[in-house]
Amino acid sequence: MTWRQSACTRGVVALLALLLTSCGNDGPHTRSSSYGYAETTVDCTPTRNGVPGLFRTARGLEILVRAPANFRPEVKHPLLVVFAGAGMPPAASERLTGLTPLATAAGFLVAYPQHLRPSRGALKRLAEGVDEVAARHCVDAQRIVLTGHSDGGTTATALAVTPAMSSKVAALAPSAAGFTEADLLTFACPDPTPVMVFHGARDSLFPGWGRQAAGWWARCNRCDVSTTEAARETCLNYRGCAAPTYYCEGPQGHTRWPEAANQNILRFLSELNIPHAAKP
Repeated sequence: MTWRQSACTRGVVALLALLLTSCGNDGPHTRSSSYGYAETTVDCTPTRNGVPGLFRTARGLEILVRAPANFRPEVKHPLLVVFAGAGMPPAASERLTGLTPLATAAGFLVAYPQHLRPSRGALKRLAEGVDEVAARHCVDAQRIVLTGHSDGGTTATALAVTPAMSSKVAALAPSAAGFTEADLLTFACPDPTPVMVFHGARDSLFPGWGRQAAGWWARCNRCDVSTTEAARETCLNYRGCAAPTYYCEGPQGHTRWPEAANQNILRFLSELNIPHAAKP
């Protein structure tokens, strides 16, 4: 596997900036919202043994799980996994992205695994962690979405292009990931996968890598790579794809979570009908 080492080994300054931008007290951006559940439910009794919160997996990985404020354990929920930037514990990753309120309002469980330095072993542990969250919290295995920033975006991408996870990735939304086109060309294309790639125009650590990655995904998703159109703020939409494919470039540098990412991700997933809890 030719997975490039990202911010943890190639950018100490970037790591420090990531940690600094994630410090501070909990606020509205880390509070779960209520979700408008449908009257119908799914019996999840066989796996109803999980209470959202901070827990350790069987192999000691810390994962923070957030749920809608009015969480109903008998409903199969979609899962949004947010992988952490270099050195980040789960709570810091949650503060950096601020995804909890919007995602839980859409019916997602949101999982924030701790950061592990990129390696084959780390990828296996993180994949096992996602599987454990899914088994513990009544997750719809067909609606697992991966995102993350920097090392987190690298991890999300690696899991989408390798068979490490037992569940298929329903959609991918990496930010500032450490994959070039040359890196991705060492992998076979997965089945068409809805993807929204985020990258900063001022990312000096991985300059231009997001656009390269989006181009690889566009070819794998059988898009007409000669044609794109503007879609939403800062995003380009590839046309004629077997799965929706977007590239979103903002003005930020490497250490910043994209300003419009949360709204774009949730609208993207809404178009795929992923946020809605499964019906019987």
